[in-house]
Amino acid sequence: MKPTRRRFLAVLAFLAAILPGRGFAGSDCPLTASHADPDGRERRASVSRVTRAFAVSHPAGGASSAELTGVVTHVRRVFVNYVDEEIFGAMDAAKVTPAAPSSDAEFLRRATLDLTGRIPDAATVGAFLADPSADKRSRMVDTLLASDAFVDRWTFYYDELFQNTAVASSGRLYSQGRNAFHAYFQDAVRSHKPWDVMAREIIGAAGLNTTVGQANYVVRQLQSNGPIQDSFDNLAASTATVFLGTNAVFCTSCHNGGGHLDSINLWGSTVKRQDFWGMSAFYSRVTSPRSGTTGADYYYTVGERASGNYLLNTTTGNKTDRTSAYYTTTPAGMTSVNPAYLKTPLNPAGGAPAGGEGFRQALGRLVTTDPQFARAAVNYLWKEMFALGIVEPADAFDPLRQDLASPPPGTWTIQPTHPNLLTRLAADYAAHGYDLRYILGVMAKSGAYQLSSSYPGPWSEANTPYFARHFARRLPAETLFDAITRATGIGASIPVSGGVPSVSYAMQLPDVSEPSGRTTIGNFLNAFLRGDRDGDARSNEFSISQGLLMLNDTTITSRIKSTASGSAVQKLVAQNGAPAEIVASLYLSTLSRNPSAAELATGVGLFSSTPGETKAQIVEDLQFALLNKIDFSYNY
Repeated sequence: MKPTRRRFLAVLAFLAAILPGRGFAGSDCPLTASHADPDGRERRASVSRVTRAFAVSHPAGGASSAELTGVVTHVRRVFVNYVDEEIFGAMDAAKVTPAAPSSDAEFLRRATLDLTGRIPDAATVGAFLADPSADKRSRMVDTLLASDAFVDRWTFYYDELFQNTAVASSGRLYSQGRNAFHAYFQDAVRSHKPWDVMAREIIGAAGLNTTVGQANYVVRQLQSNGPIQDSFDNLAASTATVFLGTNAVFCTSCHNGGGHLDSINLWGSTVKRQDFWGMSAFYSRVTSPRSGTTGADYYYTVGERASGNYLLNTTTGNKTDRTSAYYTTTPAGMTSVNPAYLKTPLNPAGGAPAGGEGFRQALGRLVTTDPQFARAAVNYLWKEMFALGIVEPADAFDPLRQDLASPPPGTWTIQPTHPNLLTRLAADYAAHGYDLRYILGVMAKSGAYQLSSSYPGPWSEANTPYFARHFARRLPAETLFDAITRATGIGASIPVSGGVPSVSYAMQLPDVSEPSGRTTIGNFLNAFLRGDRDGDARSNEFSISQGLLMLNDTTITSRIKSTASGSAVQKLVAQNGAPAEIVASLYLSTLSRNPSAAELATGVGLFSSTPGETKAQIVEDLQFALLNKIDFSYNY
């Protein structure tokens, strides 16, 4: 490594903040093994630890030794909407001091990443920082919500939520089906399609999965190595998790919840296997024959039989026996189950198909009129914006632990950190027609969202549930790659299989298996733990191998060259500006902020203290170092 690079990296080091590994307790039930955190304490502690480590190490975030030793009793708060009434009201009641409002640069980078999946360009940053208007943050949120990049970012969100992938352990969409599902989400976001309309279209979809994208919801859950009931069960479990945030029902696909979920999910422990079969029965008339000769041209035709119920006649497959010899129904001896919607305190009537109503159409109606539908949706979205859900884990709602007026027994606690806020968000989302842009705007414009990630005084883990600071997190693999291309000015052309055009941003990819084969881009994305949308979950953990990749991979090294056509470095060298102008420009384009006085002095000093290196080499070294700063790889 060149002497300049060693010297500058000594000042602006990439901090390898190793996070705790994942683990879970053993169990014969996959759900209880992977969700042994019924109150979300472990998840909140993990996110809080990451933020503390980041803030203490982050020179521009305002964090310093004051966070560890200082005592602050009051910080200015910004009240914008009902989100702030609930968040700051809870902090006042608990005598918790919030962080200060974020700086303009901190807010702009955060909101742009959260709403569009990209970092802002230098011109936008410069104009925003220079704008004295009091309403510039609100106006910027509106601009981001109306952008094409917003469509890409939230198409990606739905692809992740529905685990859209070409090949999985069950449900093989292949590239054409996957691309059609992706296109459905893209069109839904672009056209402002309401979430409840999407839910009904997806649950009740019919047609060729290569042209009717939402039909891939059924195909994605097909279980080829078992009886058809296994596929119906997969669909019921997916419906509960995606649309209602209640994955506890997955456990009851094999056995009663009692004895398995007693310490995990209070409501789940009351659900019987027969109750779960009632949900599966809504899918018992779905048909999905496959046509074609190879994976490249396979397609499915999703339809509906005119009659038939969920039969209790299987002794093989991926679930325990469904016969009376193994499971005693109520009444005893049942050989089939009719559709029956699960009952909860918020929806005590349950429900069934009306006369002449199709089974899946009935389910779509029952799901979208269930109060839990809106609650689960806003909680998932809140987690996207705040790093933690109001309920954690976000897919593990416990319906018996939601109501402050009816607290759960014994040592069980109310599950949401802010029950009233969750209720208000859900009602607001529904009242505004399940408009994604509207509810994200409510969140992004709130003073609570705009708190700094640094904290003015000793941080207590007890403050974490109050959202007393904004929580930092490593950028997802796709976002990090796109940030590199945006900062360096060297874009990408990423091929996608299945007969669709190449894309310019990794977040536009329809699947985490793209680009197919061993490619530089694919290897980079995989190293940053994008998962497989099946058995391997996405992770924001950091590793030494990722740090080494940032230092050595051509994803970065080829893009900072002064000889790279159109690169930010090439343009700065060609302009032949003063060192201070070059340093400031690189900070704006790479870190979305101005350099501090110390950073500016250090950067400028390199131009007079590095004999043997050309101006072009120094500018390359500068951007290389900035790309390897910890704040480049984090959303804070």
